[in-house]
Amino acid sequence: MIKRVSIYIAFVVLSLYSFRDFMNIGIRRNKAGVFEKYNTMFLKKNNYNVLFLGSSRTEMHFDPKLFDSITGSNSYNIGVTGATPRIAFKILKAYCSKSSLPDYLIFDVDIHFLKYGFDIINHFPRYFPYLKNEVLLEEFNQIDDRFKQFKYNPFYSLPYSNINLLSVSLHGWLNIPGKYDTCYYKGFAGTVRGELETLPVKRFYTFFNVKERQYLDSIINFSKKNNVKLLLITSPMFGGGKLEMINKPQITAQIKNIAISNGINYLDFSEFAPSNKRQYYIDYYHMTSSGANAFTREFSLHFSQYFDKKTVK
Repeated sequence: MIKRVSIYIAFVVLSLYSFRDFMNIGIRRNKAGVFEKYNTMFLKKNNYNVLFLGSSRTEMHFDPKLFDSITGSNSYNIGVTGATPRIAFKILKAYCSKSSLPDYLIFDVDIHFLKYGFDIINHFPRYFPYLKNEVLLEEFNQIDDRFKQFKYNPFYSLPYSNINLLSVSLHGWLNIPGKYDTCYYKGFAGTVRGELETLPVKRFYTFFNVKERQYLDSIINFSKKNNVKLLLITSPMFGGGKLEMINKPQITAQIKNIAISNGINYLDFSEFAPSNKRQYYIDYYHMTSSGANAFTREFSLHFSQYFDKKTVK
């Protein structure tokens, strides 16, 4: 009886490990979309000379295809949903552990989100197939100490691997792109959703949480240490961000002072000329593909004038 129970337990454990590996390998086999992006960011050796870093606003606002066509660069967008300065810094370190350092790092500072100091890794099960990147594992485990369990223990990770991830895995095994995979290009996630609807305005004050300021400093120091030219930017917001942020001029002035004191540049595009065009926005802080196209074009022209073209390859 004990032998039969032991065999049954061993079979169950082996099956769980096999099923987890089946899911993770299938996810990594995706050749388009967000998981192809994670393959590039965490597993491949890359040599992009310009990186766009930040949250979903970065992911949806900076189009590398258009930027490269104007500047002659070879860029990639490593913006991820919900990335605070702390998470962005850890994403950057994980990327650079496999790939060459960029010449330029463009960090989009979310001025409306700096006061929270959140330590939440959005969509954290998405990262399970990429924990073979040891830097990603160590850095994320500092935020959420379950991550080492997620890597080594399928009893721990599989309950979080929902039907959507199984679907992604099957798409990878069958080499069938997902519904939104074609919206991605070099890490940029375009969207053609309709124009901004009328939303209730919730006025608030914003400020620098101590933790977020520390990790902005970490990004600045990482760039200095590795001779990477850092550019801080605030990308467009509907209404220039003034509809909701009561003290917007003060927070942008603070970031400008941080940039000046560190000898780097800060560009405030939050009040980008067409910032009141509803057809360019899906909400107050995220642009449609047409909005991203207009912004990227303007930013690219500014970038080409702002920096030594000899260093943009």
